[in-house]
Amino acid sequence: MKKLASFLAASGFLLVSCSHPQTSRPGERLAWQNETLTKAYETVGNRNPKWDEAATNALATYARVRAGEDDVASGVGLVGEYAEHAVNAGCDDPMIRYLYCRFGPAHASKPLGYWQNECMKNAQSMESSGYASLLKFYANDRTANILWQGRDTNHWAEVDDFRRAAMSDFCVALQDKSLPIEEVAEGCDALIDTISDYPQQMTDVYAQIEPVLFKNWPNTAVAYFIKGRFYLQFAWQARGGGYANNVTPEGWKGFKEKLAVADSAFRKAWSLNPKDERIPTQMIEMAVCLQKDRSEMELWFKRGMELNTNNYEVCAEKLRYLLPQWYGARDGSDMVAFGRECVASNWGGRVPLILADAHYRYAEYLERKQQDEYWRQPDVWTDMQAAYEKFFQLNPDATDTRYNYAYYAFRCGQWADFNQQIKLIRDQNGKINTDYFGGDAAFDKMMAQANPDGAKAQN
Repeated sequence: MKKLASFLAASGFLLVSCSHPQTSRPGERLAWQNETLTKAYETVGNRNPKWDEAATNALATYARVRAGEDDVASGVGLVGEYAEHAVNAGCDDPMIRYLYCRFGPAHASKPLGYWQNECMKNAQSMESSGYASLLKFYANDRTANILWQGRDTNHWAEVDDFRRAAMSDFCVALQDKSLPIEEVAEGCDALIDTISDYPQQMTDVYAQIEPVLFKNWPNTAVAYFIKGRFYLQFAWQARGGGYANNVTPEGWKGFKEKLAVADSAFRKAWSLNPKDERIPTQMIEMAVCLQKDRSEMELWFKRGMELNTNNYEVCAEKLRYLLPQWYGARDGSDMVAFGRECVASNWGGRVPLILADAHYRYAEYLERKQQDEYWRQPDVWTDMQAAYEKFFQLNPDATDTRYNYAYYAFRCGQWADFNQQIKLIRDQNGKINTDYFGGDAAFDKMMAQANPDGAKAQN
């Protein structure tokens, strides 16, 4: 018996030691980023003393941001500034120009068409460069999205071309076994977001991804999580759009079959890595799709918040579960009660804003003629104040969020609070981005309504 126990113990150790790691080792992701960015620039980049320092700074900073070493918000700001300095000095390196197109601070001063043309030229240059396939993927993916953003029918053929180029580059990138597993996950998330509305492209790319994914990253939560995400999309594609009473029997059959595969994949991912906070969020969505009772949803919500008390995404998914058209009270009381819990709790980040989201989502549920009446209810504004004041206590530098606060103050008819938020935005930014309110004319109209005595908007 002792020999058998020793053998089983040794076998168990062997199984654990041979299993694929669920996350990168410390420093592994940064090393990969440095190799494919800063070191690649030295060997395949378009170098010149006029811009080398700015270019290198942009790449080194971007490497740290991508590796999770630097704060994203401040980091990408620096990346954009360095890249713009390099471009202004004449830099024509495609990777630097991608960073300029993606993060450059000059975005607001140039029209969308300018950035669309820049992205197209740059993606083509990246494709013929010596940079890594994953970087080429992001260049094509970004270009497809910015072209689609304009909804210009003249670009529809190019949108499809760049999407397919992104798909091809991502499939090539997965051949690299040294690719950090986080890069696999993030790249796949970006790809799904880009092509999720195109069933044939989703089917085509997953047929290529699945074999290499499970070959190079076997027994990893990421591989099963990606499988789950694809099959969840496949399920909705099988169901088709429209109301439930319009779905065909074949549509329901395909929906249920593919949901079962997705559910199994997500649960397998959780068994492999119960520290991945994305999985509970996804499982709440599955609870909606599979019509699970509230106890199942609450189980996954609890797991998500135990992993990260600032987990806005898992809170937003619970809020979705509580929508009147799903499993919440018809009067929105379940949503609002949960939102108030988010404010009263010690949860941080953007979580207090769930209360504002609850009122916004419920108002959308109402008929249009009821919406204005709803926003003017005193308790709605009380909740909005509670949500945003708690949020700004936790995030005092989140200036852009004051645009949302100003919008809700206006909807609630709280003119003094609207004017105060506009003043704070001006004090911190110096200028109002009126695009948020629908443009200069719409903003001027709001200011006139909030200031009937004649105060004028100063954009």
